[in-house]
Amino acid sequence: MALDPIRVLTVADSTVLRAGLRAMLASDAGISLVAEAGSAAQAVAMAREAHPDVAVVDVRNSGQIDLRTCEEFHRQGSDCQVLMLVMPTDEESILDLLLDGAAGYLGEDVTAEELCDAVRIVRRGGAPVDPQIAAVIARRMRLRASSGLTPASPLSGDDMEILGRIVRGETNHEIGRCLHLPDQVVKHRVSDILKKIDAKNRVAAAAWWARRKSTDTALRH
Repeated sequence: MALDPIRVLTVADSTVLRAGLRAMLASDAGISLVAEAGSAAQAVAMAREAHPDVAVVDVRNSGQIDLRTCEEFHRQGSDCQVLMLVMPTDEESILDLLLDGAAGYLGEDVTAEELCDAVRIVRRGGAPVDPQIAAVIARRMRLRASSGLTPASPLSGDDMEILGRIVRGETNHEIGRCLHLPDQVVKHRVSDILKKIDAKNRVAAAAWWARRKSTDTALRH
Protein backbone atom coordinates (compact mmCIF):
# COMPACT_ATOMS: atom_id res chain seq x y z
CA MET A 1 0.00 0.00 0.00
CA ALA A 2 1.40 3.38 -1.03
CA LEU A 3 2.17 5.85 1.73
CA ASP A 4 0.42 9.20 1.80
CA PRO A 5 2.64 11.98 0.39
CA ILE A 6 4.39 14.27 2.84
CA ARG A 7 2.39 17.49 3.13
CA VAL A 8 4.64 20.54 2.75
CA LEU A 9 4.12 24.26 3.33
CA THR A 10 6.70 26.63 1.83
CA VAL A 11 7.50 30.08 3.21
CA ALA A 12 9.44 32.59 1.10
CA ASP A 13 9.10 36.33 0.70
CA SER A 14 9.15 36.52 -3.11
CA THR A 15 7.20 34.88 -5.91
CA VAL A 16 10.49 33.86 -7.55
CA LEU A 17 11.67 31.98 -4.46
CA ARG A 18 8.28 30.33 -3.98
CA ALA A 19 8.25 29.26 -7.65
CA GLY A 20 11.73 27.82 -7.23
CA LEU A 21 10.75 25.81 -4.17
CA ARG A 22 7.58 24.64 -5.94
CA ALA A 23 9.59 23.34 -8.89
CA MET A 24 12.12 21.60 -6.65
CA LEU A 25 9.48 19.84 -4.56
CA ALA A 26 7.49 18.83 -7.65
CA SER A 27 10.36 16.55 -8.65
CA ASP A 28 9.39 14.10 -5.88
CA ALA A 29 6.11 12.21 -6.17
CA GLY A 30 6.21 11.45 -2.45
CA ILE A 31 5.84 15.13 -1.55
CA SER A 32 2.69 17.23 -1.86
CA LEU A 33 2.89 21.03 -1.72
CA VAL A 34 -0.27 22.01 0.17
CA ALA A 35 0.32 25.74 0.75
CA GLU A 36 2.68 28.63 -0.04
CA ALA A 37 3.15 31.63 2.24
CA GLY A 38 4.91 34.95 1.78
CA SER A 39 5.36 35.78 5.45
CA ALA A 40 5.57 34.13 8.86
CA ALA A 41 2.06 35.33 9.73
CA GLN A 42 0.64 33.83 6.53
CA ALA A 43 2.52 30.61 7.20
CA VAL A 44 1.02 30.19 10.65
CA ALA A 45 -2.49 30.88 9.34
CA MET A 46 -2.04 28.44 6.46
CA ALA A 47 -0.60 25.78 8.76
CA ARG A 48 -3.81 25.86 10.80
CA GLU A 49 -5.84 25.19 7.64
CA ALA A 50 -3.58 22.91 5.59
CA HIS A 51 -2.04 20.83 8.42
CA PRO A 52 1.39 20.37 6.78
CA ASP A 53 3.86 17.78 8.01
CA VAL A 54 6.87 19.95 7.15
CA ALA A 55 7.35 23.68 6.61
CA VAL A 56 10.24 24.69 4.33
CA VAL A 57 11.17 28.25 5.33
CA ASP A 58 13.55 30.12 3.01
CA VAL A 59 15.39 32.93 4.80
CA ARG A 60 18.29 33.14 2.33
CA ASN A 61 18.73 36.87 1.64
CA SER A 62 15.31 37.41 3.17
CA GLY A 63 14.26 40.86 4.26
CA GLN A 64 10.73 39.93 5.26
CA ILE A 65 10.58 36.45 6.82
CA ASP A 66 10.77 36.63 10.59
CA LEU A 67 13.48 34.33 11.94
CA ARG A 68 11.14 33.38 14.79
CA THR A 69 8.83 31.46 12.49
CA CYS A 70 9.46 28.17 14.32
CA GLU A 71 8.60 29.73 17.65
CA GLU A 72 5.37 31.09 16.20
CA PHE A 73 4.42 27.67 14.82
CA HIS A 74 4.97 26.10 18.22
CA ARG A 75 3.16 28.90 20.06
CA GLN A 76 0.11 28.40 17.84
CA GLY A 77 0.12 24.66 18.51
CA SER A 78 1.22 23.50 15.06
CA ASP A 79 3.15 20.23 15.14
CA CYS A 80 4.74 20.56 11.69
CA GLN A 81 8.53 20.24 11.58
CA VAL A 82 10.49 23.22 10.21
CA LEU A 83 13.29 22.95 7.67
CA MET A 84 15.22 26.19 7.24
CA LEU A 85 17.13 27.33 4.14
CA VAL A 86 19.77 29.80 5.32
CA MET A 87 23.00 31.49 4.25
CA PRO A 88 25.92 29.63 5.93
CA THR A 89 27.83 32.91 6.27
CA ASP A 90 25.08 34.53 8.36
CA GLU A 91 26.20 33.14 11.72
CA GLU A 92 23.97 35.35 13.86
CA SER A 93 20.86 34.22 12.00
CA ILE A 94 21.90 30.58 12.31
CA LEU A 95 22.31 31.01 16.07
CA ASP A 96 18.88 32.63 16.30
CA LEU A 97 17.42 29.72 14.36
CA LEU A 98 19.08 27.20 16.66
CA LEU A 99 17.34 28.80 19.61
CA ASP A 100 14.14 28.84 17.57
CA GLY A 101 14.08 25.06 17.30
CA ALA A 102 14.16 24.24 13.59
CA ALA A 103 14.54 20.56 12.78
CA GLY A 104 17.04 20.97 9.94
CA TYR A 105 19.20 23.53 8.17
CA LEU A 106 20.22 23.62 4.49
CA GLY A 107 22.48 26.10 2.73
CA GLU A 108 22.26 28.35 -0.30
CA ASP A 109 23.28 25.80 -2.94
CA VAL A 110 20.77 23.09 -2.07
CA THR A 111 19.63 20.95 -5.00
CA ALA A 112 16.11 19.63 -5.61
CA GLU A 113 17.22 16.13 -4.63
CA GLU A 114 18.87 17.36 -1.42
CA LEU A 115 15.80 19.40 -0.49
CA CYS A 116 13.40 16.51 -1.03
CA ASP A 117 15.67 14.11 0.86
CA ALA A 118 15.84 16.60 3.74
CA VAL A 119 12.04 16.91 3.81
CA ARG A 120 11.77 13.13 4.19
CA ILE A 121 14.44 13.04 6.90
CA VAL A 122 12.75 15.83 8.87
CA ARG A 123 9.39 14.06 8.55
CA ARG A 124 10.94 10.93 10.09
CA GLY A 125 12.33 12.95 12.98
CA GLY A 126 15.88 13.39 11.71
CA ALA A 127 18.00 16.53 11.52
CA PRO A 128 19.62 17.25 8.15
CA VAL A 129 22.34 19.89 8.45
CA ASP A 130 24.48 21.42 5.69
CA PRO A 131 28.22 20.88 6.45
CA GLN A 132 29.00 24.62 6.42
CA ILE A 133 26.16 25.29 8.83
CA ALA A 134 27.28 22.31 10.90
CA ALA A 135 30.62 24.03 11.42
CA VAL A 136 28.86 27.08 12.88
CA ILE A 137 26.66 24.92 15.11
CA ALA A 138 29.62 22.87 16.28
CA ARG A 139 31.65 25.94 17.22
CA ARG A 140 28.84 27.49 19.18
CA MET A 141 27.69 24.27 20.84
CA ARG A 142 31.33 23.52 21.70
CA LEU A 143 31.41 19.92 20.59
CA ARG A 144 34.23 18.05 22.30
CA ALA A 145 37.88 18.85 21.38
CA SER A 146 39.25 21.81 19.45
CA SER A 147 38.37 20.23 16.10
CA GLY A 148 34.90 19.24 17.29
CA LEU A 149 35.49 15.81 15.72
CA THR A 150 37.39 13.84 18.35
CA PRO A 151 34.96 11.82 20.50
CA ALA A 152 35.58 11.37 24.20
CA SER A 153 35.81 7.61 23.57
CA PRO A 154 36.45 5.86 20.24
CA LEU A 155 33.41 5.16 18.08
CA SER A 156 33.13 1.61 16.79
CA GLY A 157 31.82 0.73 13.34
CA ASP A 158 28.49 -0.17 14.93
CA ASP A 159 28.45 3.19 16.73
CA MET A 160 28.94 5.01 13.42
CA GLU A 161 26.16 3.01 11.77
CA ILE A 162 23.76 3.76 14.61
CA LEU A 163 24.73 7.45 14.58
CA GLY A 164 24.09 7.63 10.84
CA ARG A 165 20.67 6.07 11.33
CA ILE A 166 19.88 8.54 14.14
CA VAL A 167 20.71 11.48 11.88
CA ARG A 168 18.58 10.03 9.06
CA GLY A 169 15.61 10.03 11.43
CA GLU A 170 15.23 6.34 12.26
CA THR A 171 13.57 5.54 15.57
CA ASN A 172 15.18 3.29 18.16
CA HIS A 173 12.75 0.55 17.15
CA GLU A 174 13.68 0.88 13.46
CA ILE A 175 17.39 0.81 14.30
CA GLY A 176 16.89 -2.26 16.48
CA ARG A 177 14.92 -4.05 13.78
CA CYS A 178 17.67 -3.43 11.19
CA LEU A 179 20.51 -4.37 13.53
CA HIS A 180 18.62 -7.18 15.33
CA LEU A 181 18.90 -5.51 18.72
CA PRO A 182 16.25 -5.06 21.47
CA ASP A 183 14.82 -1.53 21.76
CA GLN A 184 16.25 -1.10 25.26
CA VAL A 185 19.74 -1.98 24.05
CA VAL A 186 19.44 0.53 21.21
CA LYS A 187 18.27 3.22 23.64
CA HIS A 188 21.34 2.63 25.81
CA ARG A 189 23.67 2.61 22.78
CA VAL A 190 22.21 5.85 21.44
CA SER A 191 22.63 7.58 24.79
CA ASP A 192 26.22 6.34 25.02
CA ILE A 193 27.07 7.52 21.47
CA LEU A 194 25.67 11.01 22.07
CA LYS A 195 27.76 11.27 25.24
CA LYS A 196 30.88 10.21 23.32
CA ILE A 197 30.51 13.04 20.81
CA ASP A 198 29.18 15.48 23.41
CA ALA A 199 25.95 16.01 21.47
CA LYS A 200 22.97 17.10 23.53
CA ASN A 201 20.35 16.58 20.81
CA ARG A 202 19.81 15.41 17.24
CA VAL A 203 20.82 18.73 15.69
CA ALA A 204 24.15 18.65 17.52
CA ALA A 205 24.61 15.01 16.45
CA ALA A 206 23.81 15.94 12.87
CA ALA A 207 26.33 18.79 13.04
CA TRP A 208 29.04 16.41 14.23
CA TRP A 209 28.08 13.84 11.56
CA ALA A 210 28.05 16.39 8.73
CA ARG A 211 31.45 17.81 9.71
CA ARG A 212 32.92 14.30 10.01
CA LYS A 213 31.66 13.34 6.56
CA SER A 214 32.92 16.60 5.08
CA THR A 215 36.38 16.13 6.63
CA ASP A 216 36.59 12.48 5.51
CA THR A 217 35.70 13.50 1.95
CA ALA A 218 38.35 16.23 1.93
CA LEU A 219 41.02 13.82 3.19
CA ARG A 220 40.27 11.36 0.39
CA HIS A 221 40.95 14.01 -2.28
